[in-house]
Amino acid sequence: MRDPDFYDDLKLRRMEEIRREIRDLVQYLEAKEQPRSYIDIVDTEVISVTGEQPLMPLSNEMYKRQVERFIREHKNHVTISKLNINQPITEAEIEELQRILFDGGERGSIDQFREVYGDQPLGVFIRSIIGLDIQAAQQLFSDFLQSGDLTADQMKFIDSIIKHLTRNGTIDKSLLFKPPFTNTNDKGLLGVFDDAQVTKIVALLDGINENAEVG
Repeated sequence: MRDPDFYDDLKLRRMEEIRREIRDLVQYLEAKEQPRSYIDIVDTEVISVTGEQPLMPLSNEMYKRQVERFIREHKNHVTISKLNINQPITEAEIEELQRILFDGGERGSIDQFREVYGDQPLGVFIRSIIGLDIQAAQQLFSDFLQSGDLTADQMKFIDSIIKHLTRNGTIDKSLLFKPPFTNTNDKGLLGVFDDAQVTKIVALLDGINENAEVG
């Protein structure tokens, strides 16, 4: 907080959060021999508040931070955890997660979510935040990884798929024909694997994506 850059673009809501955090810390100050400090504050603007409306609306950027932070902090929630390890989830589970996630306050409503993030399944969005668990991804491709029949280029290609999934949670199969997947062969997936292997890889990726396409 002593760094002037800390206050760049600092929003009112964040200032209020900081005030509360400092208030909780004040009790630990040594009361003796502490010089008194006085601050002369003059209000230059009056903000009217009606009903339950917030002092000022959240910007989209602040809203995104609140939603994404909640997801990361609740990574062990049963539904979020299932998405992380690629287990299928039910509509009931995603509806319960929506009820918890969209509180009508800082994290808004499902309609606000769609307005900010677009019309995407909630499961796909959550995966994009937490990624796919690396052990789950490796297990899905274990038949390839443990076969012992893959070439160095094929191993590198599978490793690139796994890295993408652990970062992004799902994968658009069209990316398999673009860099970095074309770094080894300009035909991408079709240039590295035979038809049977391609069919198997595509089926695996479809299953991974489908497990996230809920909500």
